[in-house]
Amino acid sequence: MIMPIFNALEEMNPSLISASRDLGASSAETFRRVIFPLSLNGVKSGVQAVFIPSLSLFMLTRLIGGNRVITLGTAIEEHFLVTQNWGMGSTIGVILIVAMFIVMLLTGEKKKGRGK
Repeated sequence: MIMPIFNALEEMNPSLISASRDLGASSAETFRRVIFPLSLNGVKSGVQAVFIPSLSLFMLTRLIGGNRVITLGTAIEEHFLVTQNWGMGSTIGVILIVAMFIVMLLTGEKKKGRGK
C-alpha cells in the first residue's frame, strides 16, 4: 500500500506545490486541493494491490492464526469441505466476487469523453 502512494507522490511536480503556496494557499489547503487529488491514483492502485488479494488468502490466515481466525476464504473452505453446505459456500463466494468487482469499479480509471 505504501509503494503506490510513494510513487504517486514522487512523480508529483514540485512546482505545483510552490505555485499553490505562491497563490496564498495554506499548507492544509495545498494538501487538500493539490497533493491529495494528485495522489489518489496511488491510493487506488494500492487498494487494488492489497485489498483484493487479501480477500482470498485463506491458507496464510490458517497458518498464522490457526482455526481461530475466520475470513471469507476460510468460511468458503469450511462450508464446502467441512459442513458440505454448498449453497452457503456459493453465496459467500458470489458475495466475495461482487465485492472485488465493486472495488475494481470504484478504483478503476474513468475515461473522459471529448466533446465535439
